[in-house]
Amino acid sequence: MKKTAIAAAVAVAATALLAQAQQIKPEDHLKYRKAAYSLLGLHFGSLAAMAQDKKPYNKEEAIRDADFVALVATEPKLHFGEGTEKLEGSKAKAEIWQKRSDFDQKMDKMVSETGKLPQVARNGDLAALKKAVGETGSACKACHDEYRNK
Repeated sequence: MKKTAIAAAVAVAATALLAQAQQIKPEDHLKYRKAAYSLLGLHFGSLAAMAQDKKPYNKEEAIRDADFVALVATEPKLHFGEGTEKLEGSKAKAEIWQKRSDFDQKMDKMVSETGKLPQVARNGDLAALKKAVGETGSACKACHDEYRNK
């Protein structure tokens, strides 16, 4: 029941954001995108630290982080409006818009991998979490390597 309610809320929010995304100024797209990535980094970083034994494993914290990462990962793709790569503070490369289909596939892969994290975290198997975190990190890196300025 709780998962269904959360999924419904996310679907409604995503639909509303998609409609709204077409009306958002480029500067705001960049702000939203950067905010989402900051939050992703914070919560995925916590999972990665557990997976790398740099931080003690805590199942409840892993579940919270995984849930948060899976939800927020759906947001950035909505905010790669054309022209945002030219704004001060953007790390996006112009190649995103030249190879949009490839970029979208990589973003979809990242969303797919982050979507697996909550169930893996709930299972409480640290080895499985390490594997899932590694696969998610690889999906993130694939996009960073090609479409993000350092």
